[in-house]
Amino acid sequence: MTIQLEYGEVTALDHKTCRLRVRLDDRDGLQTYWLNVPQRNTQGTKRRPLMPELREQVAVLLDADGVGGVYLGGIYSTAEPPPVVDEDTDYVRFSDGTVSTYDRAAGVMTLDCVGALLVKCGRNITVESSGPVVVKALSATLDIPQVTLNGDLRLSGNLNVDGNVDVKGTVMDIGGNSNHHDH
Repeated sequence: MTIQLEYGEVTALDHKTCRLRVRLDDRDGLQTYWLNVPQRNTQGTKRRPLMPELREQVAVLLDADGVGGVYLGGIYSTAEPPPVVDEDTDYVRFSDGTVSTYDRAAGVMTLDCVGALLVKCGRNITVESSGPVVVKALSATLDIPQVTLNGDLRLSGNLNVDGNVDVKGTVMDIGGNSNHHDH
């Protein structure tokens, strides 16, 4: 059996069976049969199938007649170069514009999401940092029955309380007024 390395363009995808078809320009536009797309995990650990996109340039191994074989992977070209060539950077750009980047040399991971970001957890979530944590947003809502803060709280701005304020200790303002003054 003779097999050949060929290059072509993805013309059809079947996500349910993890197969694709490829047009081979070097064979006068011959269309392959459905080719299997090898996957990373298919048993206990399963993932969304890793499939190329329509019109993506790919490499395939084909039998002698050029229609049966297996998909090897997508290929970059001068028309479609790699988005990042730094060997220390892992980079994923989704078709909607969302980008996930990890710069191993700098130790920085970035997620630039064009839509919403939802993190769900059935147990605890812990955020640890050896430096400051900064949250920037137009507003924030904590929908939590109880919040415990261990440490000092500094507030720049107004404090509006809809409910009671119970204080243990002294309440002082910049003018020296405290909770022990007479009216």
